[in-house]
Amino acid sequence: MRRNFTDLEQRLIVLLKKNSRITITEISRELSVSRITAKKALDSLTKNGRIKHFTVTLEDEDREMVLVRTDNASIIPSEYVIERFRLIDGSFISVLFYEDLLSIKDAHIKGVDIAVSREQNENVFRMEGIHCDYCGNEIKGKPIIVDIGGKTYYACCPNCERDLKKRRELMPNVEG
Repeated sequence: MRRNFTDLEQRLIVLLKKNSRITITEISRELSVSRITAKKALDSLTKNGRIKHFTVTLEDEDREMVLVRTDNASIIPSEYVIERFRLIDGSFISVLFYEDLLSIKDAHIKGVDIAVSREQNENVFRMEGIHCDYCGNEIKGKPIIVDIGGKTYYACCPNCERDLKKRRELMPNVEG
């Protein structure tokens, strides 16, 4: 699926997935662009609806959840639903907190699975048209993400990853 994000927008989204409260100054530093450019990119993504919302996840929200399968989404009141997925067969899987399961009586539940933990990977994002920070070639497939000195860089292959790390070690004061 083509998403039509610019290279800058894709890199900004990766940063926001790691920390949605990152400041414009930190974004500009991380992406090696001016504050104005960083602000314009963020404003563009939010104004045109490409970013739907920013979220905060509390520590206890990653535990004691249930996945409930039903044929009708409206059976489970929306105030209990953390996430809902419509499946290809027309049924739904809703994610709820365990304690809310008792509140949905007569819901014609087809199945329940109890989750003991939840993990989210902030580095998962469909990227297209992003370029290697070492050789400059467009990265085909999944980029190798390299964190050097608190900045995120992208490499197209293990060789570029190794050389990127070497270059940064030799010239630690070089930005971008």
